[in-house]
Amino acid sequence: MTHQVTATSNIDFNATGVDEILQNVAFILSTFVISCPFYRDLGLRLDTLPPFQLVKRRNTARLLESLQRFVPRAIVIDVDYVGDAYVGKLEPVVKVIVNE
Repeated sequence: MTHQVTATSNIDFNATGVDEILQNVAFILSTFVISCPFYRDLGLRLDTLPPFQLVKRRNTARLLESLQRFVPRAIVIDVDYVGDAYVGKLEPVVKVIVNE
């Protein structure tokens, strides 16, 4: 089954199984590199590099690397971005399959 995951601010500390894995993916999507103590390389590195497409490609590569390292049970199928280039907002939307 494929799940679509976006960044979230709600954390369920009792999540287990598939819900826990999806929550871990969402947490990485909402975390910036250097912001998590003891795991400084966890999360997204948002560089201020033009053009917009280059930023999306670089962030996708870093996002895939981070998810493979910290949430190995989530198999990434697709990464897309929603947002506005003129505003400078990128929000990743990730489709994953949970490997239990």
